[in-house]
Amino acid sequence: MIRKANDQDKAALRDIWCAVFDDTLDYAAFVTDHCLKLGTVLYYPEGLSFLTLFPLTLHFKGKNILQGAYLYGVATHPRRQRKGFGSMLLARASEIAPFLLLYPATHDLQHFYHKRGFDVPVHIPSPVVRTNLPDRPSPHHPAAAPYTEYIADAGKQDYTFLWSPSLYDYAYRECLFRGGYVMSPWFCYPQDGNVVCKPYMNTGLTTNASYLRALVRFNITVPGFRSENALFYLPLD
Repeated sequence: MIRKANDQDKAALRDIWCAVFDDTLDYAAFVTDHCLKLGTVLYYPEGLSFLTLFPLTLHFKGKNILQGAYLYGVATHPRRQRKGFGSMLLARASEIAPFLLLYPATHDLQHFYHKRGFDVPVHIPSPVVRTNLPDRPSPHHPAAAPYTEYIADAGKQDYTFLWSPSLYDYAYRECLFRGGYVMSPWFCYPQDGNVVCKPYMNTGLTTNASYLRALVRFNITVPGFRSENALFYLPLD
Protein backbone atom coordinates (compact mmCIF):
# COMPACT_ATOMS: atom_id res chain seq x y z
CA MET A 1 0.00 0.00 0.00
CA ILE A 2 1.25 3.48 -0.88
CA ARG A 3 1.46 5.78 2.13
CA LYS A 4 3.22 8.92 3.31
CA ALA A 5 6.63 8.13 4.72
CA ASN A 6 7.66 9.30 8.18
CA ASP A 7 10.80 9.44 10.29
CA GLN A 8 10.52 5.73 11.08
CA ASP A 9 11.19 5.03 7.39
CA LYS A 10 14.48 6.94 7.18
CA ALA A 11 16.74 3.89 7.08
CA ALA A 12 14.70 2.20 4.35
CA LEU A 13 14.60 5.37 2.25
CA ARG A 14 18.37 5.82 2.56
CA ASP A 15 18.97 2.23 1.46
CA ILE A 16 16.74 2.61 -1.60
CA TRP A 17 18.37 5.94 -2.53
CA CYS A 18 21.88 4.47 -2.33
CA ALA A 19 20.92 1.41 -4.35
CA VAL A 20 19.30 3.47 -7.12
CA PHE A 21 21.57 6.51 -7.37
CA ASP A 22 24.87 5.04 -6.12
CA ASP A 23 25.39 7.93 -3.69
CA THR A 24 27.16 7.80 -0.34
CA LEU A 25 25.17 7.01 2.78
CA ASP A 26 25.92 10.49 4.16
CA TYR A 27 24.50 12.16 1.05
CA ALA A 28 21.46 9.86 1.02
CA ALA A 29 20.80 10.72 4.67
CA PHE A 30 21.11 14.44 3.93
CA VAL A 31 18.69 14.22 1.01
CA THR A 32 16.06 11.96 2.56
CA ASP A 33 16.04 13.95 5.81
CA HIS A 34 15.21 17.09 3.81
CA CYS A 35 12.63 15.23 1.72
CA LEU A 36 10.77 14.24 4.88
CA LYS A 37 11.09 17.72 6.37
CA LEU A 38 10.23 19.86 3.34
CA GLY A 39 8.12 17.65 1.11
CA THR A 40 5.61 14.83 0.93
CA VAL A 41 7.28 11.44 0.51
CA LEU A 42 5.05 8.81 -1.10
CA TYR A 43 6.37 5.39 -0.11
CA TYR A 44 5.43 1.90 -1.29
CA PRO A 45 7.22 -0.44 1.15
CA GLU A 46 6.34 -3.67 -0.68
CA GLY A 47 7.70 -2.22 -3.91
CA LEU A 48 10.80 -0.69 -2.30
CA SER A 49 9.81 2.52 -4.09
CA PHE A 50 9.33 6.15 -3.17
CA LEU A 51 9.21 9.66 -4.57
CA THR A 52 9.08 13.13 -3.07
CA LEU A 53 6.73 15.98 -3.88
CA PHE A 54 8.30 19.36 -3.20
CA PRO A 55 6.01 22.43 -3.29
CA LEU A 56 6.48 24.49 -6.46
CA THR A 57 4.52 27.53 -7.62
CA LEU A 58 3.71 28.73 -11.11
CA HIS A 59 4.03 32.50 -11.45
CA PHE A 60 2.87 34.79 -14.23
CA LYS A 61 4.82 38.05 -14.36
CA GLY A 62 5.71 37.68 -10.70
CA LYS A 63 2.22 36.75 -9.47
CA ASN A 64 1.53 33.33 -7.96
CA ILE A 65 -1.24 31.71 -10.00
CA LEU A 66 -1.01 28.00 -9.11
CA GLN A 67 0.55 25.76 -6.46
CA GLY A 68 1.83 22.40 -7.66
CA ALA A 69 4.74 20.09 -7.02
CA TYR A 70 8.19 19.10 -8.24
CA LEU A 71 8.81 15.36 -8.49
CA TYR A 72 12.14 14.55 -6.89
CA GLY A 73 14.09 11.35 -6.43
CA VAL A 74 11.71 8.90 -8.10
CA ALA A 75 13.33 5.66 -6.98
CA THR A 76 12.63 1.93 -7.10
CA HIS A 77 15.19 -0.49 -5.71
CA PRO A 78 16.88 -2.45 -8.55
CA ARG A 79 15.46 -5.70 -7.13
CA ARG A 80 11.92 -4.41 -7.70
CA GLN A 81 12.22 -2.46 -10.94
CA ARG A 82 10.13 -3.09 -14.07
CA LYS A 83 7.09 -4.10 -12.03
CA GLY A 84 5.12 -0.87 -12.40
CA PHE A 85 5.69 0.48 -8.89
CA GLY A 86 7.04 3.79 -10.16
CA SER A 87 3.98 4.28 -12.36
CA MET A 88 1.73 3.56 -9.38
CA LEU A 89 3.49 6.26 -7.37
CA LEU A 90 3.16 8.72 -10.26
CA ALA A 91 -0.57 8.03 -10.49
CA ARG A 92 -0.98 8.69 -6.76
CA ALA A 93 1.08 11.88 -6.99
CA SER A 94 -1.19 13.16 -9.76
CA GLU A 95 -4.14 12.95 -7.38
CA ILE A 96 -2.44 15.36 -4.98
CA ALA A 97 -1.19 18.30 -7.05
CA PRO A 98 -2.73 20.45 -9.84
CA PHE A 99 0.53 20.07 -11.75
CA LEU A 100 3.67 17.97 -11.50
CA LEU A 101 7.01 19.11 -12.90
CA LEU A 102 10.18 17.07 -13.19
CA TYR A 103 13.51 17.09 -14.97
CA PRO A 104 14.26 13.81 -16.78
CA ALA A 105 18.00 13.99 -17.41
CA THR A 106 18.21 11.40 -20.21
CA HIS A 107 16.39 10.77 -23.48
CA ASP A 108 15.05 7.45 -22.17
CA LEU A 109 13.61 9.13 -19.09
CA GLN A 110 12.08 11.90 -21.22
CA HIS A 111 10.33 9.20 -23.26
CA PHE A 112 9.25 7.29 -20.13
CA TYR A 113 7.60 10.30 -18.53
CA HIS A 114 6.10 11.61 -21.77
CA LYS A 115 4.21 8.32 -22.09
CA ARG A 116 2.81 8.92 -18.61
CA GLY A 117 1.29 12.30 -19.34
CA PHE A 118 4.23 14.61 -18.79
CA ASP A 119 3.81 16.18 -22.20
CA VAL A 120 4.31 19.93 -21.65
CA PRO A 121 7.93 21.05 -22.12
CA VAL A 122 9.43 23.86 -20.03
CA HIS A 123 12.78 25.57 -20.60
CA ILE A 124 15.61 25.10 -18.10
CA PRO A 125 18.51 27.48 -18.84
CA SER A 126 21.48 25.20 -19.41
CA PRO A 127 24.39 25.06 -16.97
CA VAL A 128 27.84 26.04 -18.15
CA VAL A 129 31.03 24.09 -17.59
CA ARG A 130 33.91 26.20 -16.40
CA THR A 131 37.57 25.34 -15.94
CA ASN A 132 38.71 28.78 -14.79
CA LEU A 133 36.70 30.79 -12.29
CA PRO A 134 37.49 33.62 -9.89
CA ASP A 135 38.45 32.56 -6.39
CA ARG A 136 35.59 30.69 -4.80
CA PRO A 137 34.18 31.88 -1.48
CA SER A 138 35.93 30.65 1.65
CA PRO A 139 34.28 27.46 2.99
CA HIS A 140 34.12 29.22 6.36
CA HIS A 141 32.27 32.19 4.87
CA PRO A 142 30.11 30.84 2.02
CA ALA A 143 28.18 33.36 -0.03
CA ALA A 144 24.53 33.67 0.93
CA ALA A 145 21.97 32.21 -1.45
CA PRO A 146 20.45 35.36 -3.04
CA TYR A 147 16.74 34.53 -2.98
CA THR A 148 15.76 38.16 -3.48
CA GLU A 149 17.58 38.23 -6.83
CA TYR A 150 15.90 34.97 -7.84
CA ILE A 151 12.42 36.36 -7.09
CA ALA A 152 13.09 39.78 -8.62
CA ASP A 153 14.27 38.21 -11.87
CA ALA A 154 11.20 35.97 -12.02
CA GLY A 155 9.00 39.06 -11.93
CA LYS A 156 10.48 40.10 -15.28
CA GLN A 157 9.55 36.82 -16.99
CA ASP A 158 6.22 35.59 -18.33
CA TYR A 159 5.79 32.18 -16.73
CA THR A 160 8.20 30.85 -14.12
CA PHE A 161 8.10 27.85 -11.82
CA LEU A 162 9.51 28.98 -8.48
CA TRP A 163 10.86 27.44 -5.31
CA SER A 164 9.72 28.62 -1.90
CA PRO A 165 12.38 30.16 0.37
CA SER A 166 12.79 26.87 2.26
CA LEU A 167 13.27 24.82 -0.94
CA TYR A 168 15.63 27.40 -2.39
CA ASP A 169 17.60 27.18 0.85
CA TYR A 170 17.68 23.39 0.47
CA ALA A 171 19.10 23.77 -3.06
CA TYR A 172 21.76 26.06 -1.60
CA ARG A 173 22.64 23.68 1.23
CA GLU A 174 22.72 20.72 -1.15
CA CYS A 175 25.15 22.64 -3.35
CA LEU A 176 27.42 23.27 -0.36
CA PHE A 177 27.12 19.63 0.77
CA ARG A 178 28.47 18.54 -2.60
CA GLY A 179 31.47 20.83 -2.22
CA GLY A 180 29.99 23.56 -4.39
CA TYR A 181 29.39 27.26 -3.86
CA VAL A 182 27.21 30.17 -4.95
CA MET A 183 28.55 33.08 -6.95
CA SER A 184 25.96 35.38 -8.52
CA PRO A 185 24.22 34.38 -10.74
CA TRP A 186 25.35 30.75 -10.42
CA PHE A 187 25.11 27.69 -8.21
CA CYS A 188 28.41 25.90 -8.93
CA TYR A 189 29.19 22.21 -8.43
CA PRO A 190 32.47 20.28 -8.83
CA GLN A 191 32.26 17.59 -11.49
CA ASP A 192 34.97 15.54 -13.20
CA GLY A 193 37.69 18.07 -12.47
CA ASN A 194 35.63 21.01 -13.74
CA VAL A 195 32.91 23.20 -12.26
CA VAL A 196 29.33 22.98 -13.52
CA CYS A 197 27.38 26.19 -12.87
CA LYS A 198 23.58 26.41 -12.94
CA PRO A 199 22.02 29.88 -13.31
CA TYR A 200 19.36 30.91 -10.82
CA MET A 201 18.37 33.98 -12.84
CA ASN A 202 18.81 35.47 -16.29
CA THR A 203 22.51 35.66 -17.17
CA GLY A 204 22.14 37.35 -20.55
CA LEU A 205 23.95 34.37 -22.08
CA THR A 206 20.98 32.12 -22.87
CA THR A 207 20.08 31.44 -26.50
CA ASN A 208 17.37 29.29 -28.00
CA ALA A 209 19.89 26.48 -28.35
CA SER A 210 20.99 26.49 -24.71
CA TYR A 211 18.04 25.05 -22.85
CA LEU A 212 17.44 21.75 -21.14
CA ARG A 213 13.88 20.44 -20.96
CA ALA A 214 11.71 19.90 -17.93
CA LEU A 215 8.33 18.22 -18.38
CA VAL A 216 5.02 19.14 -16.77
CA ARG A 217 1.84 17.18 -16.32
CA PHE A 218 -1.08 19.55 -15.77
CA ASN A 219 -4.06 18.00 -14.01
CA ILE A 220 -6.16 21.14 -14.49
CA THR A 221 -6.42 23.66 -17.31
CA VAL A 222 -4.30 26.81 -17.01
CA PRO A 223 -5.84 29.39 -19.38
CA GLY A 224 -3.30 31.22 -21.50
CA PHE A 225 -0.31 29.16 -20.44
CA ARG A 226 2.39 29.11 -23.12
CA SER A 227 5.11 26.56 -22.52
CA GLU A 228 7.53 28.27 -24.91
CA ASN A 229 7.51 31.27 -22.55
CA ALA A 230 7.94 29.22 -19.35
CA LEU A 231 11.18 28.95 -17.37
CA PHE A 232 12.39 26.81 -14.49
CA TYR A 233 15.68 27.53 -12.74
CA LEU A 234 17.66 25.26 -10.43
CA PRO A 235 16.28 21.76 -11.06
CA LEU A 236 17.18 19.39 -8.24
CA ASP A 237 18.91 16.41 -9.79
